Amino acid sequence: MNKKVRVLVFPCGSENAAEIHQALRYSLHVELFGASSVDDHGRFRFERYTGGLPKISDPQFDAVFSRLLTDLDIDMVFATHDTVLDYLATRAQQMGVALVNGAPESAAIARRKSETYRLFADSTWTPRVFSSVEEVSDWPIIVKPDLGQGGQGVTLVHTPQQAREVLKNTDHPILVEYLPGDEITVDCFSDRKRRLVWAGPRTRERVRAGITMRSRLLKLTPEIDGIAREINNRVRMRGPWFFQLKADRNGQWKLLEISCRVAGTMVAQRAAGINLPLMAVQDFLERDLIALPSPHVTLVERNIATRASLDFEYDTVFVDLDDTLILNGFAVPQTMAFLYQSLAAGKKINLITRHKFDVAQTLANARIDIGLFDRIIVVADGESKADHMTPTSIFIDNHFPERMDVAKRLPIPVLDVDMVEFFIR
Repeated sequence: MNKKVRVLVFPCGSENAAEIHQALRYSLHVELFGASSVDDHGRFRFERYTGGLPKISDPQFDAVFSRLLTDLDIDMVFATHDTVLDYLATRAQQMGVALVNGAPESAAIARRKSETYRLFADSTWTPRVFSSVEEVSDWPIIVKPDLGQGGQGVTLVHTPQQAREVLKNTDHPILVEYLPGDEITVDCFSDRKRRLVWAGPRTRERVRAGITMRSRLLKLTPEIDGIAREINNRVRMRGPWFFQLKADRNGQWKLLEISCRVAGTMVAQRAAGINLPLMAVQDFLERDLIALPSPHVTLVERNIATRASLDFEYDTVFVDLDDTLILNGFAVPQTMAFLYQSLAAGKKINLITRHKFDVAQTLANARIDIGLFDRIIVVADGESKADHMTPTSIFIDNHFPERMDVAKRLPIPVLDVDMVEFFIR
């Protein structure tokens, strides 16, 4: 297959969608698309974005989604929500696309904890499930929704009365044993031959809204490897998937859940050289895979990234030199990233400066190629930078008086260096 694989991420505004985007955006093998049913962060992230799709509960969804797949000539779909994956799994073949980890039976088992626990009821690492409150003799226990994810709706209950109250307010509840120990996630990859190519445990040290913000990569123990292989043997997987374990009172690992989708903090594996979404594309191309992890990466920290919409049509970027493009003798990374992004979008890049020294030599000292710029304008003292700009420009300068002067003279965006990051995809 010589053409690029056309990959759609749906819905594309979530954290795990962000990881798929970052994992595939520079691949030579991929042309990447995003789509969502709600207006979300995906439209800032995906250059090829389609919004306003019906939700999967809408009777029109199948027809609209099928038409989108045809119009975009999509080969592969990454579903980023468990319910969406479960829904599309029964329809992907008819729609003519490969749904990553989209075996219908597997998606259904992974989506429902009751089905997961039933399938592995004979395994020592499956938690005890209670059919009723009366069956419980050792408190506390956990009540959680059968179709939950990310710890949502999980409640620790200490008495039969409390359990009954929680059961009334939980959709499709299940009762399971309380596991007080550490919790880990194991990121996995299975190929088209059902080989378990990768299993990588990681900690969940700081969690916000179900998203792991700090994760430490762990060694794969025989116990965890055995659990991964048993799941892989019984559930048909193809692509990235993960499962979560928690230790019981005796320190033995017990299963919390299995998921057939990419997890947002699979970024920890990618940081160590294991690009699981890209491996799915390579497997789609029927290439045999070998994992090559780096032993030098053991910890990842995550934070919230903010993007903004610049509601202004422009064809030229004017950028200052001192302390904007170059700071302390070195190029400012986020300014450079924005300039290269603008260049790729067909914008002209003009350097405008009051620099007192040889501009070409200063750029060379900072290892910045002078060919990046369409024009280099050296402005004299007393002269306004605005005199060299057009109404279809934007202006980046760290110096407030310069921005104020331009803003008074022209109705164009004026950006400080700290603002640039909001517009980098």
